[in-house]
Amino acid sequence: MRSRCSASRASVVLPDAPDGSSVALEFTPGLLEFLEDAAIQPGHEGTVTASSPDGTTTVEIDGRHIGVGSFAAERILVTTGR
Repeated sequence: MRSRCSASRASVVLPDAPDGSSVALEFTPGLLEFLEDAAIQPGHEGTVTASSPDGTTTVEIDGRHIGVGSFAAERILVTTGR
């Protein structure tokens, strides 16, 4: 899959993005139905607001807080920036 993000930013999985960092979303194939239902789509930007011990990462996108379980979060690539 081709990245829609700036080449100057390195891709990391969502749980590795620090709380408070802005992110540009990229995806590993296979999770789009869940992600589209949750408004997590390529090219959207959001902010990581929390990382829970159970592996859930919470992201705010368009004013909506979305909890992403560890299975899905480990398959979502993002680029980080502050």
